[in-house]
Amino acid sequence: MKRPGREINIFNLSMLDVITGAFGAIMVLMIILLTQKIGIESMTCQDLKSELMTASSELSKTTAELEEARKELQKYQGKHPETIDRVSAITRIINSTADKFTVTLQKIAEIKKEMFSSPREAEALITYKIPYKIVMLLDLSGSMAPQNNKYKEDRLSQVKAAVKMLIAAMNESYWMDIVYFPSFSENINRTVYPDFRVQPKPGPECMSYESRDEAYDKSRLTCYKYGYFEGKLINIISEKEKIGFYKKIACLDPYHDTPTEAVLEFVLSANAYADAEGIILFSDGQPDSIRKKTTTREKLLASIKKMNRKGKKIFTVGVGTEFRNQEDSEAVEFLKELAAQNNGFYIGF
Repeated sequence: MKRPGREINIFNLSMLDVITGAFGAIMVLMIILLTQKIGIESMTCQDLKSELMTASSELSKTTAELEEARKELQKYQGKHPETIDRVSAITRIINSTADKFTVTLQKIAEIKKEMFSSPREAEALITYKIPYKIVMLLDLSGSMAPQNNKYKEDRLSQVKAAVKMLIAAMNESYWMDIVYFPSFSENINRTVYPDFRVQPKPGPECMSYESRDEAYDKSRLTCYKYGYFEGKLINIISEKEKIGFYKKIACLDPYHDTPTEAVLEFVLSANAYADAEGIILFSDGQPDSIRKKTTTREKLLASIKKMNRKGKKIFTVGVGTEFRNQEDSEAVEFLKELAAQNNGFYIGF
């Protein structure tokens, strides 16, 4: 029942149900906290919930059966002392397990205290709802790798885990796609997924430059700035669709810069995503255009607001210690303001 090296003693697993088929902001918060606390990518929320519920059921059943056996064997205590001793030993083990399980449930009940800094913050976040039709934007810049950020954090692995858990909890009401940025060959691990198909492919104009970086730096071109899994919203009808996304997520690697402006412009203007009601942006840095001073935060935010003519909700997730500690930086402020002006919420983890 318990798997080595994993702790599940701080999560309110009962809250992982998708109430009436709708995600609240609290769902995302739990997923993010889960990836931080247990640091795994291969398990889903349902796996953890199922395991805990199974453990509870088995514990209750075993304890009841043992109690009946103990009563029956007491009748023959004088004739079978060794058997009674063995049953007593097993009883002590079961009781110890039950005590640990009770402590686990008590810790689970404390999750609300860890998730929110104040009741007001909790109420504000819970009022938001993540739409049924969403596009997730995944930052694959080099700083998402532990060797490329000062905190030595494997940020992309955390994002992969969070996104997979979010997908795992979806039902047939949901439609989604994933767009990653940037989109160099180094961003795709062919060893993990040899058949991954890069979309869109660089056009002739991109190939006309001597180097990829030269083409990438042309602001009027979209060369190597983003790629997408499907290029349209996919209905999550069954496990087949989920597994398809999992396989592609697994092969993503960190490399290069952060073309946030280009990817947002693409998703907000693409006919393929016209029906998308929301965007979830995972990123750990400020956009290239701000860092390179080709624009300012204020101008970029105003431009995005103008592009978002249909009023899609934009939810932003800042990845890394800088965001978790709410540091005063250009990257943090950009993600906060982007969410605020587009009817979404910001989370730092």
